[in-house]
Amino acid sequence: MGIKNDNQDITSEAPKLLLSSSIASASDPGSNTVTKSQAGIGKEHPELSWYYMYLSYKELKRYIAVFSGRKAVKLRTSEGVTEECYFCFKVFSYTEAGHRKRFEQCDYTKQEYTLRCESVRAVKEAFSTGSVSQLNALTDEKEVQGSGWLFVCAPLEQLQRILSAMLPRQYLVTDYVTHRAAVIPQRQMEEFIYLYESMPYNIELLNRPLDAYLQKKQRIRITGGIFRGKEGCIMRLHRNTRLVFAFGNMTVAISYLHAFPFEKVD
Repeated sequence: MGIKNDNQDITSEAPKLLLSSSIASASDPGSNTVTKSQAGIGKEHPELSWYYMYLSYKELKRYIAVFSGRKAVKLRTSEGVTEECYFCFKVFSYTEAGHRKRFEQCDYTKQEYTLRCESVRAVKEAFSTGSVSQLNALTDEKEVQGSGWLFVCAPLEQLQRILSAMLPRQYLVTDYVTHRAAVIPQRQMEEFIYLYESMPYNIELLNRPLDAYLQKKQRIRITGGIFRGKEGCIMRLHRNTRLVFAFGNMTVAISYLHAFPFEKVD
């Protein structure tokens, strides 16, 4: 499924999925530590990889609340006792409907520009300080519109445990090559959130991996700004020149390349 609006083609088709109970994972020190009893409070985790899943509207709202520590999940202990536990992970959601609304409501005014600048500052500060609460403030389950992607920065072992305990069972997206849970590095996630918050009208989320677009395309390297050192390729989409680069199993495409200083890569 997707929408087309001149320079915008947002694709949200979910790739191959994997049952959470069968994900291969490595143990993470302290990953079994959670807090209980107090709503909205959970253990904050250090910088980890991001995983993601595609959820329906209601499930997306539900899982945002659970993963951000605003709602408890019932887990069974090794002694067979069921306890209410709270987790506090970094989360970010993306929906086609939400992107369309932001794109359509962008009126290119000074007020809109100020709003985008404030969002960018919040993203930069959240990632530079590692603040969970500051990043999660960008995502409110009450404002979610439609089905879409939920990105979660958490120990894979804990994600397995939570997903296994909640019904109906949900799935993490898998990597096309390894068939294990697909991973988005911290840097890529920061770039995507930065783009979405600063230039929603210039960004497209494509559902195919970067390799599908690289053949006979000019590779470039960004030489300035937050994307300095980022490599991707130039391609034409809907009569517009775009820079595309990897984002998990998907690809992010951005337009208006003149805003980014770059050099060609042989």
